[in-house]
Amino acid sequence: MFVHDYMSAEPITVAPNDTVGDALELLKDHSIRRLPVVSKGKPVGLVTKTDLIKASPSHATSLSIHEINYLFPKIKIKDIMTREVITISPDAAIEEAAVIMRENKLGTLIVVDKDALVGLITESDLFKAFIDVFSFDRPGVRVVVAFEDEVGELGKLALLISSLDIYIISLIITYAENGRANVVMRLKTDRREPVIEELKKSGYEVIG
Repeated sequence: MFVHDYMSAEPITVAPNDTVGDALELLKDHSIRRLPVVSKGKPVGLVTKTDLIKASPSHATSLSIHEINYLFPKIKIKDIMTREVITISPDAAIEEAAVIMRENKLGTLIVVDKDALVGLITESDLFKAFIDVFSFDRPGVRVVVAFEDEVGELGKLALLISSLDIYIISLIITYAENGRANVVMRLKTDRREPVIEELKKSGYEVIG
């Protein structure tokens, strides 16, 4: 799973010298919340709906309507955009994007290929990837088993599930801070209890 599988390709953009009014129109017309700022084909910033609203005249302003109409079109994107944007390659793993976004507290990454803008990846895109990894949108049941993180143990667990004539849709190993490992399985069956009984008979601790 790579960034290019989940990014929004060829996003709508603005230029540094475009106005706040221009950008607001783009957000409205395309039902989007963020715009990469591009100059000479390269991304130089990012502006969001929140940035634009903050730059817009407040209803409580003391300016007259004539003053607002005069000043508002003069506010340039370059004056309010976030300049130091973090980028990622379209060929990067999706989990790399997730780590970068978490560590930098970002909701969006600009995707570049040879310095050229090719897309955007957002938190919503990562949610979609998470759903795909766990196959939440496919029928089945979820079972979580405490796991001995040793060579061969995962194979034994998979063989047990196979012996029940049940297909494993997805399987993820998670690690807690205390070093404990859990196996999160999504199984192609609508009968969860018989699976749990067999796991317990085989000595597994079912925790979810």
